[in-house]
Amino acid sequence: MSNVVTVTKEDFQKEVLECELPVFVDFFTDECGPCQAFEPVLEDVAEELVGKIKFVKHWVTFEDFEAKSNPIQLKYDIVSFPSLYLFNKGEVVKTYIGYLNRKDFLDFLEEVL
Repeated sequence: MSNVVTVTKEDFQKEVLECELPVFVDFFTDECGPCQAFEPVLEDVAEELVGKIKFVKHWVTFEDFEAKSNPIQLKYDIVSFPSLYLFNKGEVVKTYIGYLNRKDFLDFLEEVL
């Protein structure tokens, strides 16, 4: 069972912004090589840090991206993938665009641990 939850436009507010724990969000899209390469790193770290950080993914469809019709994508100015966001108490505390290896990912998360 995965420790990474997929969130939608409809439940982003509740699952991310209203969460008591710090939340890591992986904004990803279809056919994204770096997104696919990051998947096992994300799953591994999410398992290690269960209960300390909530890990979620938000899929931005190509159609939404092109049409600029995803309000979450627009609010956080998502223009490249993967876009990695760290939230704490509903606020963005850190962002990164691109692939992170395990060590760099843990360093990225250190601020809220």
